[in-house]
Amino acid sequence: MKGKLRATAALLAGMVMLAVLAPAESAELKARFLERKPMLDKMKDLGWIGENNLGFLVFRGEAGNSEENAHVVQAENDDRGTVYAEIAVKLDTSAEEVGKRRAVQIAKLAAAGHWLQDAEGGWYQKKT
Repeated sequence: MKGKLRATAALLAGMVMLAVLAPAESAELKARFLERKPMLDKMKDLGWIGENNLGFLVFRGEAGNSEENAHVVQAENDDRGTVYAEIAVKLDTSAEEVGKRRAVQIAKLAAAGHWLQDAEGGWYQKKT
């Protein structure tokens, strides 16, 4: 149990360090994340997309799955993958593990009504 707790603490500390010690490329990533946020929030509010348990966005069905929206979701996921890979290298872990930990954080921060995927793969809407 202590080992898992330490690994989680190290992962979170690494994510914070990456955000604080951001190189120029990370500043560009941050700008892209901020630019997409309003559109992604709207798609989440409409229930078109949800956050999976690997820290990525997925369409929940055909509603809203237009070429433009799919491009925005793919760009977000590509940038998330880049960040997860950078953090994984710094923490000597896998990008998948970083994504899973990020999914837990995302679930805690998600707005009520947004769709989330639990660790077992089941989907639910956040209540509050």
